[in-house]
Amino acid sequence: MPGVDRAAVSRIAHGSLPFFNPLSERDLGEAIELLDLRPGARVLDVACGNAEVLRRIAARWEIEAVGYDRDAELIERARARAPGLELIVSEQPPRGPFDLIVCVASSHALGGFPAALTRLRELGGLVLLGEGYWRGEPSREVLDALGGAERDELPDYHGLFEAAASAGLVPLWSCVASERDWDRYEWTQVVNAERHGGAMLLERAAAARRRLTMAGGRDTLGFALTLLRRG
Repeated sequence: MPGVDRAAVSRIAHGSLPFFNPLSERDLGEAIELLDLRPGARVLDVACGNAEVLRRIAARWEIEAVGYDRDAELIERARARAPGLELIVSEQPPRGPFDLIVCVASSHALGGFPAALTRLRELGGLVLLGEGYWRGEPSREVLDALGGAERDELPDYHGLFEAAASAGLVPLWSCVASERDWDRYEWTQVVNAERHGGAMLLERAAAARRRLTMAGGRDTLGFALTLLRRG
């Protein structure tokens, strides 16, 4: 597939998956019900992608919704699905404050974990954070299969909340992606990449397949969805 960039590869691999992360729709729905946002509350979705999380929050609560992402094509898709949302192409968040900041699999857009936690606290009151963590100690083989990742790029589950506390954020609620959630998310991307073909997609599928079938490759990564407030 000549001319296909990494953003396009990601869009193709994710296909019709509702989220670009292993969240289940049930768990996200539970989190949204707990938000208790006042009418007119300002909500920002950091690196919103297809804005599916923001769209669902806006469908439940009467809010002023703003999302931004650097991927112009994803923003255009999101605008078509949710014309009432303010969606902008940008690498930087608009000026706060916001009543709620949504940052689901997007801490990279605010300097990476854990630096993003301080930015999130500065931008808003409530924070809906979706973040990866190590379920178990990753082997060098697993790290290499993740594209040369390093152990300190993610916390363990305890370290996730320890970092939040250090940034002045207090957890109110949390859940984690199940093994079934992870299987659906990862293997759907393999299938999508294989079906579309092309060097970059087939390479992505092969790397994921290698990691998922190696010792420890399936049960090392975790993903937590956590509702936090300023301390």
